[in-house]
Amino acid sequence: MDAVQFLQTILKINSSNPPGNEHRVTEVFVKRCKEKGLPYKVNYLEPNRSNFEVTLQGSGTKQLFLCGHMDTVSPGKAEWDYPPFSGEVVEGRIYGRGASDMKSGLAAMYLAIESLYLEKKVPAASVTFLATAGEEVDSCGARAFIEDNDDRRIDALVIGEPTNEKVVIGHKGALWLEITTFGKTSHGSMPEQGINAIDHMASIIGLLGRLKIDWKIEKYPLGESSLAVTMIEGGVQTNVIPDRCTMRVDIRSVPPQSHEALIAELNRELSMLMVKNEIFQYKIRKVLDRPSIMTDPSETLIQTALSIKNEKTSSCYGVSYYTDAAVLNPRSKIPTLIYGPGNEKLAHQPNEWVDIDAYKRSIEFYKTLVLAYGHKSTAKTKTLRGGVL
Repeated sequence: MDAVQFLQTILKINSSNPPGNEHRVTEVFVKRCKEKGLPYKVNYLEPNRSNFEVTLQGSGTKQLFLCGHMDTVSPGKAEWDYPPFSGEVVEGRIYGRGASDMKSGLAAMYLAIESLYLEKKVPAASVTFLATAGEEVDSCGARAFIEDNDDRRIDALVIGEPTNEKVVIGHKGALWLEITTFGKTSHGSMPEQGINAIDHMASIIGLLGRLKIDWKIEKYPLGESSLAVTMIEGGVQTNVIPDRCTMRVDIRSVPPQSHEALIAELNRELSMLMVKNEIFQYKIRKVLDRPSIMTDPSETLIQTALSIKNEKTSSCYGVSYYTDAAVLNPRSKIPTLIYGPGNEKLAHQPNEWVDIDAYKRSIEFYKTLVLAYGHKSTAKTKTLRGGVL
């Protein structure tokens, strides 16, 4: 089975999350490892959800991790030109849900490790390929890995998310909040008898419009922070004054912004609205909290990647989306490279595809990176926990 056929095989698996069903992808890796004689490890999270690992022992003491996720988002309701789980090849592209985000990067990383094993090449650093479950929803696979590997060493981390073959040294943080306003129902013809939770939510939306400007900062190479109201729901029926309204807010942060500080300021502002009787009662619930990640471009891992690409430090980029690195490396203590063949603009879109040549180049990139890393590295050893991170 060549590289294209292998990617097609995992693209034909529906691992949309929810529910995930990532173990079906794991089974493909397991079958191939058995055929090649490559040792592997499977960690079950639920009956049909798992993480998958392959480790090649290196000649030195450094530990390099290549990580990607096996789940995808749903193909959605929009019509696709090619079925989302077909893995169809058209004019040098492979189409399918996950082709860009990120089964192409996942397959490329695995094939790089497999190739080194079959060629009997021993890297300077031990290298682990880690395929996780659940990144698209709650990073349950990455969290399970941390819980099971408190003191496992990681000296450098590579995430195979789509970067269009760019060397990416960081991603924005993500803070998702659910804000609920409470009121009192009354008949729609007698609004003065009730407390309209939707009216009060409108006041909060106005406040968020101001905070969106106040909080905006820019950090190279991640770009600007952002805030967006993305969902709102409230009301019982047309002739009832609503006593509850709920809204979701998507905040993307950049260093040095603190999510806890942002929430604290929002609480202070909302309390002031209560004092002014602009809102009655409210509640904030944290839905998702992923820190931003940033690696100094002078780190050995990044410089090695740039050397392979024959590029300068000025060619480092940042991305807006978050990755499992936010769970595996929440304080940016582990040098982290984000690099993959997919185009990030195609992620979560209908007719998602990856360029076949880019996919094949990424296999060679990962192989070269693995062989080059660790020879002259002077970075201090990191552990997942134990107070180091």
